[in-house]
Amino acid sequence: MFIFSDRSIKLPLVDRTRGPLQYNRDTIKDWAGDSQWRACRADFARFRQHGFSGWGSEGFWALVIHRLQKVVRQCRPRWLWMPARVVLSVINKLFTMVTHIDIHPDAQIGPGLLIPHVGLVRVHGNTKIGADCAIHHVCTIGAGPRPGGATIGDHVLIGCHSSIIGAVTIGDGAVIAANSLVISDVPPGATAMGVPARILPATARYSAEP
Repeated sequence: MFIFSDRSIKLPLVDRTRGPLQYNRDTIKDWAGDSQWRACRADFARFRQHGFSGWGSEGFWALVIHRLQKVVRQCRPRWLWMPARVVLSVINKLFTMVTHIDIHPDAQIGPGLLIPHVGLVRVHGNTKIGADCAIHHVCTIGAGPRPGGATIGDHVLIGCHSSIIGAVTIGDGAVIAANSLVISDVPPGATAMGVPARILPATARYSAEP
């Protein structure tokens, strides 16, 4: 698969009908839309694209539980679905205790998120994460002194041992380097590094291709 710099070129859409999903980072957001089922399929395809089994990946199952909770929370009448909500909450709590991957059910996560390694991942309930992002181990996306949570664009890479704190905006295609503390906005396509994170003067665009 090739990544074209000319955005006027229309890339082929992902398969909408049958067989394994052919993951396309540039069209997966439009294909998935607001469907949690399609977002889950996109997650699985992203894990497979990067050499993971998917079924044996703790990060994938954390996303499955999260998306199931999102679906059940939208079902009406609420009292009828309350047992399912309770069961999923218990499962999520036990899963978090074992894997230390804690994704709040109120967080908004786009399709194709990759969590390649198990352990110590926290995502605040007010967080919004776009499509085709990656969160590595020992990362916190948490609350800060200002109300609200982080808004993270599409194709963002968050390196290991990083923290994104407060109501900051991370632009599309940005890279948060390992061991960084982000407490201010990061422009699209930029790389933020350090404590507190500073924008590097010249960076290469992150690609999700293996």
